[in-house]
Amino acid sequence: MTIRTGYSFRRAFGHLGDVHKRLIEIGYTAAPIADTCNTFGWVKWAKLCDKANIKPIFGVEIPVTADVSDKKPIFDYWTFLAIDSVRPINELIQKATMASTKEPSLTYNEATERDDVIKITGHAARFEFFNPSERLYVGLSPAASRGFLRAARSSGYSFIARSENFYPTKSEQELYRVALGFRAGTQTYPQHILGEREWIESVGFITTESERNEALRNQTAIFKDCSAKLKKAELLKPIRNATLREMCIIGAAKLGCDLNNVVYGERLDKELHLIVEKQFEDYFYILADMINWAKERMIVGPARGSSCGSLVCYLLGITAIDPIPYGLIFERFIDINRKDLPDVDIDFSATRRDMVFKYAEEKYGTDHVARLGTVGLFKPASALNQVGASLQIPKWMVERTLESVTERSSGDSRAMLALEDAMNASEAGRLLVKEYPEAKLAARMEGHPNNSSQHAAGIVITEQPLIEYIGVDSRVNAAQCDKKDAEELNLLKIDALGLTQLSIFERTLQLIGKPDITGYLETIPLNDPKAFEVLNNGKFSGIFQFTGQALKSLVKQITVEKLDDMVAITALARPGPLATGGASSWVRRRVGAEEIKTKHPAITELTKNTLGIFIYQEQIMEIVRQIGNFSWEETSAVRKAMSGRLGDEYFEKFKLKFIEGAMQNGIEEKIAADIWSDINKYGSWSFNLSHAVAYGIVSYQCCFLKAYHPYEFAAATLDAENNPLNQIAMLRELAAEGVNYVPVDPDHSTDRWSFKEEEGRRVLVGPLTNIKGVGPKTCDEILSCREKGLIVRAALQKRLDNAITPIDSLYPIADTVHRMYPDIKESLNIHTKPMQVKNIVEGKSGSVMIIGVIKKIAPRDENDAQKVTDRVQRARERGMKTTGLLSGPTQALNLFVADDTDEIFCKVDRYNFEKWGKAIIERGKPGKAIYAIKGTVPEDFRMIKITAVRYIGDIGGEAASEEKK
Repeated sequence: MTIRTGYSFRRAFGHLGDVHKRLIEIGYTAAPIADTCNTFGWVKWAKLCDKANIKPIFGVEIPVTADVSDKKPIFDYWTFLAIDSVRPINELIQKATMASTKEPSLTYNEATERDDVIKITGHAARFEFFNPSERLYVGLSPAASRGFLRAARSSGYSFIARSENFYPTKSEQELYRVALGFRAGTQTYPQHILGEREWIESVGFITTESERNEALRNQTAIFKDCSAKLKKAELLKPIRNATLREMCIIGAAKLGCDLNNVVYGERLDKELHLIVEKQFEDYFYILADMINWAKERMIVGPARGSSCGSLVCYLLGITAIDPIPYGLIFERFIDINRKDLPDVDIDFSATRRDMVFKYAEEKYGTDHVARLGTVGLFKPASALNQVGASLQIPKWMVERTLESVTERSSGDSRAMLALEDAMNASEAGRLLVKEYPEAKLAARMEGHPNNSSQHAAGIVITEQPLIEYIGVDSRVNAAQCDKKDAEELNLLKIDALGLTQLSIFERTLQLIGKPDITGYLETIPLNDPKAFEVLNNGKFSGIFQFTGQALKSLVKQITVEKLDDMVAITALARPGPLATGGASSWVRRRVGAEEIKTKHPAITELTKNTLGIFIYQEQIMEIVRQIGNFSWEETSAVRKAMSGRLGDEYFEKFKLKFIEGAMQNGIEEKIAADIWSDINKYGSWSFNLSHAVAYGIVSYQCCFLKAYHPYEFAAATLDAENNPLNQIAMLRELAAEGVNYVPVDPDHSTDRWSFKEEEGRRVLVGPLTNIKGVGPKTCDEILSCREKGLIVRAALQKRLDNAITPIDSLYPIADTVHRMYPDIKESLNIHTKPMQVKNIVEGKSGSVMIIGVIKKIAPRDENDAQKVTDRVQRARERGMKTTGLLSGPTQALNLFVADDTDEIFCKVDRYNFEKWGKAIIERGKPGKAIYAIKGTVPEDFRMIKITAVRYIGDIGGEAASEEKK
């Protein structure tokens, strides 16, 4: 009866479907699930049972002990099954997770006092601590000892058949051992799910026939008795002091929004009609209350995602974006074909977000509010690394195979088979399996539950207590279900995300001296030329989103003149438009270097704001609606495919429908097919305009603050960055912008970054905690002495006078190399002068040598299908022979190397991999290991093709020994 699945995290192994299939194979008439201390598998289990037309039984396994206050309690693992309702099981979980023991547990008294659940002991129960009670059975399993059974008989307990399963079938024992590593508890008795005959054989030598028959009868009886089902939640009903329309009218007056304007009036009517029709009003009351409460206490983001397409959300204060000027689509927010609540993702100040959780708990009750849970699944990397550690596979072989894995979109039929395909199709994978056949076990682990945790942002709120529906972990007040499960149970879910940038804004406004930090940013103009000049002058440090190379590269190619430029670049700097050429084409059209043309006049009209380029999901939605005659249901399916990046395989399902609809609208079949090709090529990666607008505004707010308050903004941004290397990179950029700093000032530094006047100019000042050996307590001591006019103790004063910080130098790599090798030519016999990475230009630099830190090490299989295709295509374009392109070595190594000025992509090709690549992989230490790298820079791409490598040493460490060189 104790049927564990992989949701008994790091205790059992078994994909949910495999466990369910095993029960059906061995003739179970019902399907019990009882994972250790959680309910994460329940919802998916119920769906499997419904599909197979078999009754689910919901339960849990909980450790039971005599005294939870014991330092080393002795546990027996009991199974509890729901009879009429799952609430009693959830109450047991709630109580168990309150225990002071390392893992959730119950006392024997707490376990036996419940008569509204089935109780089944494990094989180590201590009968002296409890007595027989109603619905209490002793589990008769192959793990039970003779002495245990004698004690059970003498106490008069009833037996019930129980497997002691930790994996579904006998053949999966090795998989269990490898997947769980040191946590696996291999025993001599069977540990898989036993069929009746197997079970009888496993307990036959310690039981009588009558005991076995009794145990099987009890199992059958319980299968009949347990009929509990999962309940669907009702939406919380908050107090309504006004109608939504009345609240929108009040909001419009505050915002200066004219609802007499026919566009706004009709839009409001349409939205309110759909909201009322779908009975979503309570949802909007809850959101508006929570967000407007937060806006009085912290900076709240303008919102993100599709909610920005709602005028109702704007008028209620849920978002800060008027959807009309931006052409945002309400149907992108509320799907007219679905009954589930729309997602509203709100960004709160990262340092104050917990206040929002507490407010919800206080307003609606802790029994009705919890954080959402989440389940981490084994991905190709975690699965193969786990197997590699268990089987002691060389790290470089694991890395080579992982780099051959093709990441697939979630809609791909082989999305969870990426590792299996890499092992079968790539040279690295085949070599790995040849030398370590058991490595194939990793493919079975992909997609298997690995751990559970609390969701970073999700809150669930219910009308009835949460334990009516699902288990709750009392330690962190988190519901034991993930996002999809919450939707299945109809739990109201709100994503309250923490955005560090908003905390930076709060700190900036405090330093400026703004008394009202919560509303200021909503009053600034969105068309200030000084704000745009920040980007046009390349002052990217601290600008939200624009510190990434992709956005920097795009913005450097144009002159930013309006917010729309920032919004477009935000959407274009993504893998899809960058890879398909959409981004570069937009740039050329934006600067007038390319004619704006489209496949058809209808496309011209729908993409006039984006220069004829498909950039946003909303554009694709309008195109399939207006040109392809898609219904809203079909349009929503396309929208979901774009949002979930379901890929070409999923998109192709709509091709014929689109072409047929376009032809009905007078578009030639070939042109329609070409339009669809563009949609398919780019549409599966297109970006949400609503989100781009919201985050574009956040980026603009950064530019505005930096333009008018550069020191305050810089200090706040540095405060939010804890990594010294990232701080140094930021300080280097700031220095180039004319903003200087001192790492620490014993007389002026506080516990945070600030600034001071020095010789008529401002200088950034680092905090006292930058000093080596000064933590928060010591910092408080120094500040207290300073405030009281006292002298700090001598040892501490010495530390202040000789302060050493990790940001003493803006050029730590060069300084480290100079410290190791004062005369690099003499010490390392390097006579070529190293070049700064920032000065390397494709087609102009030729042969170069750099000294830098390898930040990322990425092995590559050069014979995967795409790379072979690319090589053949390049050869044909150059009129070269294509024979021999599949022969020779296959492994290569991609590296990202940074010096104190910039970062560059470097490559060890397949012909030099054995000579240079393997040693780099084996040494590892990304972010620490310093190398001298020689190579050539091609004419058409900014990179270094490596011809020689030498390991120099580590940042913060010693020079490389002769052996290591």
